[in-house]
Amino acid sequence: MSLVRSERPNSILRRMLNPRSPHALWEKYGLVSRPFRKSGTGEARYASLPRPNRFRLALEEAGGLFVRFGQFLAGRADLLPSPYLSQLRTIQADQKAVTPPSSVPELRDRIRDFELIRIAPGLEVYAATSQGQPVVLEIYGRDTNGVQEKAWGSLHRQIRLLEDEAEAPVTQPLVLEHFREWLQLQADVERKRGILRNLQDVPIRCVSQFPRLVPDLQSAQCIAYARMEGSPLLSGSGGSASSSSGHLWAESLLEQSLLLSLIDGDAQPENYLVLPDGNLGFRALPAWVPVPVEWHYELLQYVTSAVAGNAPRALQMLARMSSSPSPYATEQLLLEKLSALQPELKINVVTPESIAALENYWRALARTNLKPPLFLELFHRNLTALGQSSESWAPSSDVVAETLWPVLGRVLQFRMGEMLSTASAQEWLISSGLLLMTAGRQVAITLEQVRDNDLALVLERQQVEGRDGRRDRRVVSAIGSALALFLFLFFVQFAHRSGGALGLAAGALAILSAAALCILVGRIE
Repeated sequence: MSLVRSERPNSILRRMLNPRSPHALWEKYGLVSRPFRKSGTGEARYASLPRPNRFRLALEEAGGLFVRFGQFLAGRADLLPSPYLSQLRTIQADQKAVTPPSSVPELRDRIRDFELIRIAPGLEVYAATSQGQPVVLEIYGRDTNGVQEKAWGSLHRQIRLLEDEAEAPVTQPLVLEHFREWLQLQADVERKRGILRNLQDVPIRCVSQFPRLVPDLQSAQCIAYARMEGSPLLSGSGGSASSSSGHLWAESLLEQSLLLSLIDGDAQPENYLVLPDGNLGFRALPAWVPVPVEWHYELLQYVTSAVAGNAPRALQMLARMSSSPSPYATEQLLLEKLSALQPELKINVVTPESIAALENYWRALARTNLKPPLFLELFHRNLTALGQSSESWAPSSDVVAETLWPVLGRVLQFRMGEMLSTASAQEWLISSGLLLMTAGRQVAITLEQVRDNDLALVLERQQVEGRDGRRDRRVVSAIGSALALFLFLFFVQFAHRSGGALGLAAGALAILSAAALCILVGRIE
């Protein structure tokens, strides 16, 4: 049996006396027990505070990556109860700038009147003026990994000290892995520049309006785009969203996720502006996380099923996106975990029904061994942040259900336009037209054969049939033929004058009219 070497008492005392040690901070705020002595006067002033408040204060005092970790945990309803989320939402990061635009050689003589907007992991965002044009500059650090290995090792070791405490869910390896991936996405300048460049060419009008890049100010360390003017999304001294702005933010988040396949990686309403035309713009662009192509349809089904109250279908989509080898078995497991969830007591807070349902699915998923991808975690995190911001008006509104249908309309419009504008769709329409003409000809031949084979029956029927009946059929066939001829000429002329998708659609309708004309003419005796 191997001996377990205990920590030396002098090292424990040295750690306890070091005010900057994160372990000492856990002890100071009563998050872990002290090894040798009872609670002293140093932590007495925090004893009356709730544990979520002490957890936030400890992260703020530790600073650096610990603050970023607290921001990442804000909205993680699958890991922490709502009192923690409310506290972590207010966590404050150090706003001391280290790379102002004047320190970047490419920008030093080209910008003026710069002002710090926000500091995010791996970058600093400034409002500035260039040649009389208001711009926003995102200055990135030189470390493309978003975090130094030494700092990451320290965070990993110290967070693990809480694995036997109430905050144990945040110490899981998958949570730390997603946190590191999130930091790397924040610091990836070229990925974000490429996403913003693609957003310049969205073919349909969205409620989310994106700024245009400023080509002259781009560099390997900087992204520059036009500054948008508008009023802050949040209003009031408490920083809560009004009903109209909350609906606008919800529609924008759903639109980005379901239509543009991008997840807001920050979930901070401070990044958004309400534009004068009523749309939603950006004070500073968030770090977007793309939705993989193979999960576009599943994410759409997941949200619509959750809003419709179809829990089995929603959980099946959740299992698929979590890469479950057996979605049906996982669906049954998730249903069991969902039914076993204890309802969370929320005082003076009413969460919108759809958001509450999605949070419960998320909490059920966290109680399995599945490893959901980062985009799925951040999608739920955004909706939880939306629910936290809607506390003042949520009792009378299910914001997700009300804003989902306009977004679904745009998704359908985009998919139909995409189908009609591609070269494969044009080939499909031409092939379908030729097939319809061939089918019409074959139908005419078949009718001729049937008429020849049943000629005796037809002659007998004509003898019995009165003169008025024959005349009526001729009149109906003639009128139908004239109408089909008119539609054929109209669609041919329209296809000749129009171009693109409308021209192709008119050509297909002209082919259908020609086939109908052939059939109706054949019926005239």
